[in-house]
Amino acid sequence: MGDELVMMDASQGQYFGLNAVANVIWQLLEAPKSVDELVEMLMQQFDVSELQCRQETELLIQQLLDKKVILTETAA
Repeated sequence: MGDELVMMDASQGQYFGLNAVANVIWQLLEAPKSVDELVEMLMQQFDVSELQCRQETELLIQQLLDKKVILTETAA
């Protein structure tokens, strides 16, 4: 769907839509990254302040965690 991504959780029968920026974050999360790393990478790609980038990234990450679409990994 263009730059957007639609995912389906078959176990819950729910669809999740990610806009273009959320889709970029999803792709960046292919390998584990900290929020700081994500913010730095996103600021290189988009014209956004660090504060706005961090707030919106943290919000998306929390939403993905709440829906159990992603998992956190603790440092060893």
